[in-house]
Amino acid sequence: MKFGQKIFLITFAFVTVGINLIGISIINNNYKTQLDSRMNNNISNINNINRALKLYNNTNININTLKKDKTYYELAKEGEILYSNVLFDIEDIKKRIETEENKIKSIIVEKFLFMSAKTEEYSIILAENIEDILNIREEQIDFFIKASIIFSFVIAFCLYITISFATRRIKKLGKAVEKISKGDYKTRVKKLGGDEVGKLAVSFNKMADSVENNIEEIKRTAENRQNFINDISHEIRTPLTSIIGYSSLIKNEKVTDINIIKEYNQKINEEGNYLNSISERLMEIVLLDNKKLELHKVDLSLLLEEIIDNMEFDYERAKFYKKIKTNIEIESDKTLLKSLITNIIKNAIMAYKEWELKTIMIVLDEYIDDKTILKIIDQGSGMTEEQLSKVTEPFYTLNKDRNRKISGMGLGLPLCVKICEILNAEFKIESKLEEGTTVSIIFKSLKENN
Repeated sequence: MKFGQKIFLITFAFVTVGINLIGISIINNNYKTQLDSRMNNNISNINNINRALKLYNNTNININTLKKDKTYYELAKEGEILYSNVLFDIEDIKKRIETEENKIKSIIVEKFLFMSAKTEEYSIILAENIEDILNIREEQIDFFIKASIIFSFVIAFCLYITISFATRRIKKLGKAVEKISKGDYKTRVKKLGGDEVGKLAVSFNKMADSVENNIEEIKRTAENRQNFINDISHEIRTPLTSIIGYSSLIKNEKVTDINIIKEYNQKINEEGNYLNSISERLMEIVLLDNKKLELHKVDLSLLLEEIIDNMEFDYERAKFYKKIKTNIEIESDKTLLKSLITNIIKNAIMAYKEWELKTIMIVLDEYIDDKTILKIIDQGSGMTEEQLSKVTEPFYTLNKDRNRKISGMGLGLPLCVKICEILNAEFKIESKLEEGTTVSIIFKSLKENN
């Protein structure tokens, strides 16, 4: 810390603390003086009542001649209340200010001063409203706080101007650099003028933006890659274990029955094909990450008709209902677009049980802001909210026993999401269990061909 900064901090601290201590002391002393005065008056009233009780030896005394405004009394003899003009519950207060014989005890609760006295026969409780004293104290504190804040700002401003006017902007830059070096990448410097220091601040903020964006991107990429690697390891381990297990049984001649050997060979072949399918899909995703597209006009209406015709041929139990607006063209990549739509329709078909008629609704229509929405709707099994939140994760399948004939390998929808990112389209999926699923693709650069 520089010498000028030390002088500023020490002087400001001493002056501020001294002013606050003096102010608090004056306010507390004034409050104590007023409170002591009220308590002395109340003690005199209590003593007068005690003298009257001893003099007359009865309760036939007029306490009202002794009481003041905003003061309440309760007189009791051996626990029995003989007189009270208290208008509120004081049972809890009685327990707190219960005193010994010939002594007086006091307590402040909210805006009342409670005092109690006790003789051999009688006990007296007095309650006085001291709201006026408390209000005066609050007003003094409020005034002092405001005055203290203003005075502190004046002192700080004068010291700051005097000591560090010439270096304050460089100090701000230094603090910002220090924060970023400690990992606070959101730190920015406010505008520092139009001179060299100001231009340096602008360059610093640009650098900080770039650093923050790069750090966040690195974190996201690292996390996604780690999750992806974990999923791949888990997905590959199962078929590899099966292949090694079956082949070991055959190699070590643990099985000799030719039919069982054929069955094991069949399973080894199936698991090998599955591994090959995974590698092909992974390669597609990797290639998409590095692919630079040249977009061309694609008639989405005609492409949909073509895809549906192929699907009707491949899936005899699938029934397609179409509501497709004609002459819709977009700037896109036809191959990726076809792969995207085909994958989604296949997922919709797989949402039905094997024996069910698979009804698929395909809707293409205009959307707000010169956009177009493509909806692919099925009435299959649907998904829970938890399943819906995970369905676009790699290798996630709805079928818990991971039957690949039913649920696939879990790379279809992640591939669709990746294609949508590349085609600058928005991917949405909605689903309800036992009611069906709706997948929507919103094309952001859509143009209607007139």
